[in-house]
Amino acid sequence: MQKKMPVVVEVEWKDSWTNDTGRWSAKQLREEPDFILTSTGYLLHRDKRGINLAGEYREQDKTGRHVQHIPAEMILEVRKLK
Repeated sequence: MQKKMPVVVEVEWKDSWTNDTGRWSAKQLREEPDFILTSTGYLLHRDKRGINLAGEYREQDKTGRHVQHIPAEMILEVRKLK
């Protein structure tokens, strides 16, 4: 029997950040680059709220482990890998 695995995707997204090493001016904050990250995983679910990826997938009960949720507002691009 052929297994029906979920699609594997790569998500490029903009992360939030914090820095408690000192004081920051508005100019410094404007010049600080965005943190652009790339995550890959099995696509468990995607809707208007965001995307859910799993690092591991178990076909028997269609569940994922090491799940990551990325809010829709932070997603820059989603690419299908498999």
